Amino acid sequence: MTDKIFQEKVGPVALTIVPTQKYKSNKIVFKFRAPLERETLTKRALLSILLETNSEKYPTQTDFRKQLANLYGANFYTTTAKKGNEHVLTVIFDMIDGQYVSDGIHILEDAFAFIEQALFHPNVTNGAFNDETLAREKENLKSSLEGIYDDKIRFASKRLVEEMFRDDEFRFGSAGVLEDIDAITAKDLYEYYLQFIAEDAIEIFICGDVTKEEVLPLIEKMAFAPRAERKGVFYTKEAPKVVRTIHEQQAINQGKLVLGYQTETLFGDDDFVALQLANGLLGGFANSKIFINVREKASLAYYASSRIDSFKGYMIISAGIDEVNYEQALKIIEEQVVAMKQGNFTEDELNQTKEMLINQLLETNDQAQGLIELVYNNVLRDANLDLENWIAKIKQATKEEVVAAINKIKPDTIYFLSKGGEELHGKNHI
Repeated sequence: MTDKIFQEKVGPVALTIVPTQKYKSNKIVFKFRAPLERETLTKRALLSILLETNSEKYPTQTDFRKQLANLYGANFYTTTAKKGNEHVLTVIFDMIDGQYVSDGIHILEDAFAFIEQALFHPNVTNGAFNDETLAREKENLKSSLEGIYDDKIRFASKRLVEEMFRDDEFRFGSAGVLEDIDAITAKDLYEYYLQFIAEDAIEIFICGDVTKEEVLPLIEKMAFAPRAERKGVFYTKEAPKVVRTIHEQQAINQGKLVLGYQTETLFGDDDFVALQLANGLLGGFANSKIFINVREKASLAYYASSRIDSFKGYMIISAGIDEVNYEQALKIIEEQVVAMKQGNFTEDELNQTKEMLINQLLETNDQAQGLIELVYNNVLRDANLDLENWIAKIKQATKEEVVAAINKIKPDTIYFLSKGGEELHGKNHI
């Protein structure tokens, strides 16, 4: 079971405890949040890698991992993500609940000691990160970013976002910019680390069988300096009057068609749940209009789906098609959007989509990380959409509300990646 969530400000840190006896492990999550800016983006990506690699006390990766093994096989890792125009660097520590191991009474304290070492005592000499470690991780980051080019589904979605938000910092990926890696020195990165640890907004989440009496003293001991409080930056983009079509070519066998729409709806908005259902009906599930009509009936697509970004307010429709089917596939996809706007779906289809969305939510929130992300989304948007409330809103949503939500979406950009054929770079499509 999950008991009442505890939230309290501890100095500059916003602490949330999600108490539950459901798991045999506890999860500690630190979220560091700063404005999404190209100037700092790649430094943050490199920093996230270095923080999970070594520290002053554990200067090699072997030493670092050995100490985690000593903590009953704990896991420590980092991720980066975009939430609207915020960049979030997440530090995650997974550990077994102390009651399930002998001598486990101090394991929570030991976990915080390890995290404190990793965050506040990085592997630094003479005001610079370790050159050898940084050089290795820069190459690893390059390989990771270059790998996006080889994954054509991801590449096409990336290019669409770059074109849709070409005048917005959101166009950059959360893992950094390939062209910016080489210029970052060990000294540059350490100087940015000092800014990061001093200025980032910090939210800490702990999910497991823990109490505030256990946790508060451990948070209070951490040397986070006072900092200015800041709200997240979340806004939607107005769709252009003329839809842009970008047609690019590479040596590929299967074309990638991606359509971008502005939704004007963000997480926690009154019509957010209705938009989720509209997306599910349009392309979110296997019973959706795009999947059935483009892939199953017309046999035009190898895959076809849609998804929404609820912190930037846009929808992406993706399909893998043969180049010769471009016009027909685009026509059928656009027809499905029109059909949704006209309310061309049944109550049975809506109810089936409601069940699928609820099951998806329950599955996601069956894991500690899913619970934490849900709470975090509510914190960022000052929303009241916990799991129980979310499911209730899904059940209560009407067909009229779903139609109203989908009618807000407006086409922005069409991106097509193909092999051969006429180049249509930057062509306008009305």
